[in-house]
Amino acid sequence: MNKIAPVLLVFGQSNAHASGVKLGEEEKIRVPLKHVKTLPRIPNQAFSPAPVVWEGYVSAGTNLGETQDDTACLPTAYARLWEDAAEEGEKTGRPLPDLYIIRISVGAQGVAEGYMWNPDYPRRLIPGERGTADIALYPLSLDVMRRAYCDLRARGLEPLTLGLHWLGTEEETGIPEEKFAGLADLHRKLIRGWREAAGCRVPVYLYLIRSTERSLSIGEDPANIARINAIFTELAAEDGDTETVDPRDCPLYDPAVPFTNGIYAEDGNHLGAQTHRWFAESALGRDLGYLGKLLSVEEEIGGKFLSDT
Repeated sequence: MNKIAPVLLVFGQSNAHASGVKLGEEEKIRVPLKHVKTLPRIPNQAFSPAPVVWEGYVSAGTNLGETQDDTACLPTAYARLWEDAAEEGEKTGRPLPDLYIIRISVGAQGVAEGYMWNPDYPRRLIPGERGTADIALYPLSLDVMRRAYCDLRARGLEPLTLGLHWLGTEEETGIPEEKFAGLADLHRKLIRGWREAAGCRVPVYLYLIRSTERSLSIGEDPANIARINAIFTELAAEDGDTETVDPRDCPLYDPAVPFTNGIYAEDGNHLGAQTHRWFAESALGRDLGYLGKLLSVEEEIGGKFLSDT
């Protein structure tokens, strides 16, 4: 069992790091978690050949994209839940392997031409907050993934990607309709590259966009959100390892609540803390079920874990 290294990837733009949705002082993770590792921004916000450096997860300095810390985001909520589950597992004699989290996001940066997630964005790495950070996010993500997965394997661990959570493509809600041509193929290219970089199975979770009222309020074409969601749905339909996640499935969702629908912060654009918590709880329940099945198989075949490639 100790040979398995579960990996959680969270990529995208502002909702990937819950921009502006701050943790309360008592919710911040200051003491590094024992059972959850991550890549701190310093020294890991770099291209090769720098080796990756893992440290215990904290809620500040763990996004390899923009500098914005202590937010109530999906990866921080998931890390806390995993730590709790791991501690409980130690008490009951069913310990969990350590979790490894890689986070990369910059607000207002989509995947279309000119945005930092576009594969053809100029290769740059200027750190900082949103508005200052200028980073070729896609090549950085591939570079970091290759080095991180190779590092795990070099230490005798077998990476098991629990999921790549994509909370992005939101900037495209404001682009002209003609720029949607080829957007589906662009996402296929991104996903294919991430899977090649990992060298193992990578389930992908595409988060549907539901901030329609906010989009209308700033004069965007309301049909663009439907176009993006249709692309995500198309990708999930053609690929058994890609799924969509709908914020409207969150129990907090209430279409009668104006602008926020119960799931967004007051700006109607950034998902709220409890929504991120629900994302994490849902993902963890699924991931622990999947991991439990693998661990049972592992015991049956004499402790040898076979990676699914």
